[in-house]
Amino acid sequence: MAEVIGFFSTKGGVGKTTMTANVGATLKHEFDFKVLLVDTHILGADLASHFGLLNPPVSITDMLRGTLPAEKTIYKDPRTGIDIIPGPFHADQGTSALKTFKQKINQLRDDYDFILVDTPPWLGKETAGIIKGVDYAIIVGTPAISGMMEAKRTLDLLNKKKTKTSGMILNFYRGLDYELHPDEVESFLKRLPLLGVVPEDEKIRRALGYGVPAVVSSPTSQGVESIIELASIIADVDYIPRSRGILSKLKGLFGFR
Repeated sequence: MAEVIGFFSTKGGVGKTTMTANVGATLKHEFDFKVLLVDTHILGADLASHFGLLNPPVSITDMLRGTLPAEKTIYKDPRTGIDIIPGPFHADQGTSALKTFKQKINQLRDDYDFILVDTPPWLGKETAGIIKGVDYAIIVGTPAISGMMEAKRTLDLLNKKKTKTSGMILNFYRGLDYELHPDEVESFLKRLPLLGVVPEDEKIRRALGYGVPAVVSSPTSQGVESIIELASIIADVDYIPRSRGILSKLKGLFGFR
């Protein structure tokens, strides 16, 4: 039965969708898990575009409203074999339909090992159905002060909803002197575990432009190496890095676990 994992941030532009897409593609392509990706950002969906899927004729709103059974809204990416329930191409104002998310997604649990959920950049009554439908949350943030403030706000909101948060992904890390270092991030978030540190990587951005996950198009890039390490932690599987990844290097440099 699948674990349902939500990727959360109340701030746009932190790479939440990119992490959802690439972690999911890695779990399938690298570790051969059965994986479903779900885009719940019905006001600004773009998860499917990471796989070159544009303007899908059916979407999550068909599942949520019951106009189609859940399995009829799933697309299979031919390059990774991953399944995707895309968001609508045009913004859908019917956010009240999200309240059915838990019920609908539970119908698919038996078919997968992992269901990864890309969430909207807000947490409120409209998204309560999504929060109830995930087993645990992963927060995506950046090393800027503003990024950490937003990550803390996201964590506090999830705690209020009694949602288990397993850790945080620190994205777009460059190791510059004005950025927060990973040990400072953990301290700021009251020791919320850092699941991964993903460096700024132009090859990941380029992959989005081509509509191909970076794990397929640039499997040896530094960013992808970090994402593979991250996916192995999420899935709790052994992984021997092709090269010593950035998270391992940072742990040694800054002396944190």
